[in-house]
Amino acid sequence: MRAFEAVGRLGGVSAAASELNITPGAVSRQVKNLEAYLGAALLGRSGRGVRLTPIGEQLWGELESAFAQIAETVRRARQRQLRSTLRIICPPLLGSTWLIPRLDEFSHRMPDVDVVIHENLTYSNAKARDVDMTISWGQFRDSDTFIAEKLTEDEIFPVCSPQLRPNAATGLAGLTLIHREDVPAFWKWPDWATFLAATGIDGIDATKGTRITGLLALDAVYRGKGVLLANTTFAHQDLAEGRLIRPIAESMATTCCYWLLTTRAKYDRPEVMAFRTWLLEELADSFGNAESVSAPPSSARVGYTPDGPHGLSSPLLAAARTVQA
Repeated sequence: MRAFEAVGRLGGVSAAASELNITPGAVSRQVKNLEAYLGAALLGRSGRGVRLTPIGEQLWGELESAFAQIAETVRRARQRQLRSTLRIICPPLLGSTWLIPRLDEFSHRMPDVDVVIHENLTYSNAKARDVDMTISWGQFRDSDTFIAEKLTEDEIFPVCSPQLRPNAATGLAGLTLIHREDVPAFWKWPDWATFLAATGIDGIDATKGTRITGLLALDAVYRGKGVLLANTTFAHQDLAEGRLIRPIAESMATTCCYWLLTTRAKYDRPEVMAFRTWLLEELADSFGNAESVSAPPSSARVGYTPDGPHGLSSPLLAAARTVQA
């Protein structure tokens, strides 16, 4: 069929033989074998050349289309081989509010890299060997498996929708406290009781409120359903664009922040290095004036130091340890 398609397209046996890098006799034999199989003549004589018979014209038109489709399929398969995939684990709130809105910029810089983002709370241990980089909240240090790089400096403070507009006199009073239900223990994320005690805020029952998981909790805040503890990084854009406000001035300084954990075995891959460089540049650009949009005037900062630095004992990092396996 390939020999016959080439004869029909190029108008002669010799031209087809040259393209297929075989002898004219071999082309003729293959066409005759096809004619014998079909029980019909496909080529006829036309002077010193050949012409397609009516049946040959019909078959050739369909073969031309089929071979073109096969060539395109192979081209796409080869193109996929030339592309690379970068798998990143990221906390859902940071991914939704900060990372995902900026990913187009990285794609423009590295168009041949497909970025796959996994929520750190849903990515199974069985798949963790595929991970190239992990962004996580906490305190980390280098290990045999990962290179740990500190990404941010953060404070923790309440945020709510502008539609609630609490006044300075009432503060958090009358607002529904939204408690996040999905925070891993190794994050050392303060609950409302810890925040209120650390900032000296009295008269608020920290046991009451609504308990919701990550992105649903943030959605509830957007809808004016209550107030949520946030950190500087994931709340930054929403504060800057007015989707969220800080109802009180108090905030907690914390030694925890976001870290980039890059698998040592993959650290030198071009796409990994390119993403790391891009990420650091974006963070520097985003938070060059973070203070002006994150903290109301006269913000009262109270230190908060969770349990000391931990290494790779968290569920997320335990899963990611298998990357080199």
